[in-house]
Amino acid sequence: MRRFSRRLLLASSLAAFVIVAAGCEQMTITSQTPSQKDLIGPAVQVKTVLEGCDNGDPINVKDFATCDAFSNEQVLVGYRVPSGTVTPDSFDSTAGSDMTFQKSNSLASELQRLVPAASGEEWVGYISGVLDLPATTNAPQTTTLDPSFGLPPGFSASSFTYNTVVGYRGIGTITSTDPVTCGTSSLFSFSTDGSTNCGYFPTTIDDVNADHPVGLNDLSLSAGAPPSVHPGDTATVPFVAKLTGPALSGGSFDMSASSPLSGATAAPGSPTLSPSPGDNAIAATLKVPANAAPGDYPVTLTAAKGAQSRQATSSVHVVALPPLSIVLGKGKFSKSGVLSLPLSCPATSVDPCVGTVTLTTAGKVLVAKKHKARKRVLKLASGKFNIAPGKSSTVKLKLSKAGRKALAKTGRLSTKLTFVLTNRAGAKNTTVKHLTLKGVKQRKKHRH
Repeated sequence: MRRFSRRLLLASSLAAFVIVAAGCEQMTITSQTPSQKDLIGPAVQVKTVLEGCDNGDPINVKDFATCDAFSNEQVLVGYRVPSGTVTPDSFDSTAGSDMTFQKSNSLASELQRLVPAASGEEWVGYISGVLDLPATTNAPQTTTLDPSFGLPPGFSASSFTYNTVVGYRGIGTITSTDPVTCGTSSLFSFSTDGSTNCGYFPTTIDDVNADHPVGLNDLSLSAGAPPSVHPGDTATVPFVAKLTGPALSGGSFDMSASSPLSGATAAPGSPTLSPSPGDNAIAATLKVPANAAPGDYPVTLTAAKGAQSRQATSSVHVVALPPLSIVLGKGKFSKSGVLSLPLSCPATSVDPCVGTVTLTTAGKVLVAKKHKARKRVLKLASGKFNIAPGKSSTVKLKLSKAGRKALAKTGRLSTKLTFVLTNRAGAKNTTVKHLTLKGVKQRKKHRH
C-alpha cells in the first residue's frame, strides 16, 4: 500500500522552499463523493481522496523525481455537518496511505472559533496518528477517507449538507496528544508556534463556507389489488415501489418474496430493483400448489440493501377448481364393432378434459361361459382421452368379442358410458351417459 508523502511543515516561511526543492505539495482534496449508506440508510458516507506528493508533472518530470521522507507530523480533518449528526469516534483510511483518525474536540472548537458554523450546523474534528513516511519516487500518493455520519434523530430534510477542511501540524515543540491550536485570527494562517495550519485546503473562506448538499432517498413498498387464481396456477401479485429523493446512482436493491402457503413457491418479478423517483410498478409471483384449499394467502415482497430493507404484504385469493365436464355428441357404430364417440371439452374449463371412458351393458345380460349361462354386467370396451379446453376429439371404442356376441343375439343392446375425468389436483369427476347400440343387419346371400 502506498504511503502519504512528505508535505507537513513547521513554518509557513519554509513551505514554498520545500515545494520547490523537494517537488512536494501540501495535502489537497482531489475529490469528494458523498453517498447515502445502503441507498436509503440513516447515514451519509463522505469519500474524500487526499493527494500528497504529485511527481507526475507532465512538463518537467525530472525536477519532480522524488518526495522527501518525513516524520512526526499529523493530518487534521474537519467536517461541518448538521447539528446532532451521529459522528464516529474514530475511522481508518480505506485506500492509499494507512491512517487512523481520532475525534478531536479541540480542533472542532478551533474551527468553530475561526469559521463559525451556521445555526443548525456544527463542526467535528479528527486528527491522525503521528506519521512516519519514507521518501518515494512513485507517482502521486493518495489516501482515502470514508467516514460514515449518522443522520440526526428525527432528521427529515431532503438533503444532508457538509463541508471538509484539511490541515496539518508538526510534532516537535508540541506532542501528539496536545490540544489543537490553529492560527490566531485566520483559518489559513499558522499557529503562533509555527507547528499547525488548520486550513491548508480549501484555500478561500468562500469555499470553506460553501455547503455541499447530499440528496437523501427513501423507499416504500405498497400492495396492489390481490389477484384471484385456481390451485395449480401462478399468480402475479402487483406492488408499487415509491422512491423519494433524487435518482439513485451506483446501486440497486436485492428483491425477495415469501409466503406461508405450504408447498407454494414465491419469487420477485425481478431479482433486483433500480427504481426511478416516484412510483414504480413491480410484482411478485406465487406458484399455488394444486392441492391448495380455497382461501386468502399472504405474499410478502422485500427490497433490501445492506442493513436496510423495506417490505409490503399483499394476498392471493385461491378459488376452488370448478368440476370437470365432457360434452358427448352423436356416436356412430360401425358394422365392424367400433363405436366412434365425438367428445368436446367446454371452453370455460380451466383444465383439459383428461380421463377414461368405459362402455358396459346398462344391466345384466345372459352370458354363456363354459357351457353355463348366467346374467351379469358385461364390459364392452374402454378408452382414454385428453382434450384441451374449447377443443373436440373422437374416441373410438371397439366392442369386445363377448359384446359383439351379445349384440348379435339380441339385435339391440342398452349400454352405459362412464366418463371419469381427473383435474390437476387429482380430484375425479364421474359422468354417466346411456346409449343404445343396434346391430348392423347383414345382407342375405342369394343363390343364383
